[in-house]
Amino acid sequence: MSDLTRLTEYRALRDAAWAMVQADIDTLKTELSAHGIGARLKDKAAEEAQEAWDTARDVASEHKGVVAGTILALVAWLLRGPIGSALSSLFADEDEGGAEPADD
Repeated sequence: MSDLTRLTEYRALRDAAWAMVQADIDTLKTELSAHGIGARLKDKAAEEAQEAWDTARDVASEHKGVVAGTILALVAWLLRGPIGSALSSLFADEDEGGAEPADD
């Protein structure tokens, strides 16, 4: 095969590849003009959030004890100040609790 024939084949392949790239770019431009990037991102985020919610709901329904324990731990952590105060006043020594010391 001569160099000229090979060069002609390579040029034809290059032109065909470039035509495919141009077609892809034209398709992308058409899609973006119909539905912008912001709207696409919003739709994708909403879709992913819905999938995450569905997965969380499925896991929660399968593991109710773990969910209940987690909620209980969260509530205890949020109320740690009042719970600590109640426990310290409950177990306070009598000297600290307001009983008056005896006179000597």
